[in-house]
Amino acid sequence: MALEDIPRLGCGRSIDGMWDTINEPPTAHEAQCDQCQTARTRLKGLREATTSLREHDLDNPALKPRPGLTNAIMDVARAEIRRSKRIVLRNTETGTTEISEQALSSLIRFAATTIPGIHARRCRIEIRSAADSLTAEDNPTGNIHMTTADGPQLIVNLRVAAATGIDIPRTVAALRHEIGNAIPAGVGISAGTINITVEDLYDV
Repeated sequence: MALEDIPRLGCGRSIDGMWDTINEPPTAHEAQCDQCQTARTRLKGLREATTSLREHDLDNPALKPRPGLTNAIMDVARAEIRRSKRIVLRNTETGTTEISEQALSSLIRFAATTIPGIHARRCRIEIRSAADSLTAEDNPTGNIHMTTADGPQLIVNLRVAAATGIDIPRTVAALRHEIGNAIPAGVGISAGTINITVEDLYDV
């Protein structure tokens, strides 16, 4: 079963919704969001390509696409746009195993659904190699960037909304613990640093 039925970017925006409005000016969020800007650029390229193909095919009435072709193209487009950066999970003589940043974001957002009183919103993941690890001087916050041997270092940045009346510090600690267990259980690498920002409250 898929973790999310609606294809979304890490910021939470629907890819299908962006496709429907691709010929319109970007929203205020899209104008500021790196993920949305990248997705809009790719979708505009797809729009131009499909428009060119459609106009070419109109000149040849004998050309008729097979049933389901549009859905097949959109499935590929959604997968490509959501793929974003990839994280190497395992590198052996027989090949590599990778996961996309978007797929890992989906895993994190799904883990957040197990914590009562929390609605996950935007999720961004920074990826650093072991060679790029920060020194104490470069890292004044004191955050520890955990990693497996020669593996990637992850910094998870998750924004959430919390229900009014809950114990926010205790709930956030439970959420961090859940994500910290879900990442190694799901993909076999350390969760690293997990930064959680409560950016809004909602009534239950």
